[in-house]
Amino acid sequence: MKDLVIVILGKEQDFKLNDNIQVIYSDGSNIKELVEKTHCKYITFIKEEDRIDKTYLEKVTEKIKEDFDCCFINYIIDYEYKNNMKVLTDPKELKDIYPYAEEYIWSFIFNRNKLFNILNVKTNKGINEIIEKEFEKRTAIGDIIYFHNPKGKKLVHNFMYTDIKRNEYYKNIIYFSTNCDGTFNGYISWVRNIGRCFAKKYDITMLYDSLNAKMARSFESYGIRCVKRSYTVNYMCDRLLVSYSDYHYPKNIFALEENYMFIHGNMSDYPNSAHYKNDIYSKYIGVSKITAKKAEGYFPTKKIDHVLNPFKIDNEAVKPHLKLVSAQRSSKIKCPERIEILANILDELEIPYTWNVFTDVNEGTNKGGLVYRHRTSNPMPYINDADYFVLLSDSEAMPYCILEALSLNTKVIVTPLPTYKELKIKDKTHGTIIPFKYFEKENKDKLVELVKRIYKDKDKKINFKLDTTLFDEYNNIFTR
Repeated sequence: MKDLVIVILGKEQDFKLNDNIQVIYSDGSNIKELVEKTHCKYITFIKEEDRIDKTYLEKVTEKIKEDFDCCFINYIIDYEYKNNMKVLTDPKELKDIYPYAEEYIWSFIFNRNKLFNILNVKTNKGINEIIEKEFEKRTAIGDIIYFHNPKGKKLVHNFMYTDIKRNEYYKNIIYFSTNCDGTFNGYISWVRNIGRCFAKKYDITMLYDSLNAKMARSFESYGIRCVKRSYTVNYMCDRLLVSYSDYHYPKNIFALEENYMFIHGNMSDYPNSAHYKNDIYSKYIGVSKITAKKAEGYFPTKKIDHVLNPFKIDNEAVKPHLKLVSAQRSSKIKCPERIEILANILDELEIPYTWNVFTDVNEGTNKGGLVYRHRTSNPMPYINDADYFVLLSDSEAMPYCILEALSLNTKVIVTPLPTYKELKIKDKTHGTIIPFKYFEKENKDKLVELVKRIYKDKDKKINFKLDTTLFDEYNNIFTR
């Protein structure tokens, strides 16, 4: 039995081998059958159009003396020119970890028995997910010894090809990878401020792998075009800006003039994540002087420029924060589901809000600005700080919490209960009274318009004075 079998996907090549290594050839269509009939400890794959370093066999031979389930072989995408445009290389440095989704099956040495067992299990998982879950003992060859030439095609999962179908051109591209999905992230502020400062003057497109729809709309409101990247498209631009978080040059984006890497991030990350072997960017730019200084030695250049991020706040676009509070016992008659209905509308309208709900039983799950809290004996500081106190009950005898809120000149949001007429509480004067029927699905549009009014009137002042004669009867209850 051989220690290693090298499967060449394609035509016969001239290989000088030792006794422990065997070469066989395949067109890629019978991999499962091929692995089943092969007797060896390890198996690896090479494509006929690719190149391997002269030290390939030496390093692979040394590596297979170890015991592992799979070994990742470091590689470079090897295409220097395409359509007379320079295409920058994409080096990878990995140590004892599994590769990312767009990396390739021929960059592995597999334990043959382990691979054979997995090929006999029907699964919808991709090769990299299988490696992560099934190949427990992983290792890597860190030196770059494999050079892949895709010739306009990309190998994905189980030896299937997908063709590059078209080219798209954008003047200026900012590229966001899957590391930036639009949540709390400094890169989001970076792009947002670029949009505020420059999008009206320059044609800017953000090409992204993962970005939520809300954040995309935010960027587009400043004039930045947002386009989801496709692996079947070649993207061309005059200028390319890439964030440091993306680490490596995107494979299918071609800069005709210049490309820039902006170095953000925690400077303690540099030793672990800056793995550039070639000077693949026109300029490396730190976002502060200290960033540029600390990055020296970790990037393939002797000069790292620095520039402060553009910064501009559009005051008109900054919505005020709506503060709501409720304090109620857990009861069906209190209709806690109406709180969820209003909160969902606030989320849909993208109104920034915090809604503290004090209750003895957690009525739901915290989401958006809705926060369920343990009951408190003194909610008054929260009521005093709120824009509105909210109580959406089906019935109330004497809602003291509403009187407490109004006594602090905090507006209220309530349902049309008879007791509020008795207390002389009026819609628009003391807050908002929501008709019961507005909570029905067919009347959602009316409720939405009412929520917009609530937000618009959040800073409207009230001056509530309770008619103390309502409590005169208490004078007859006590004796001196």
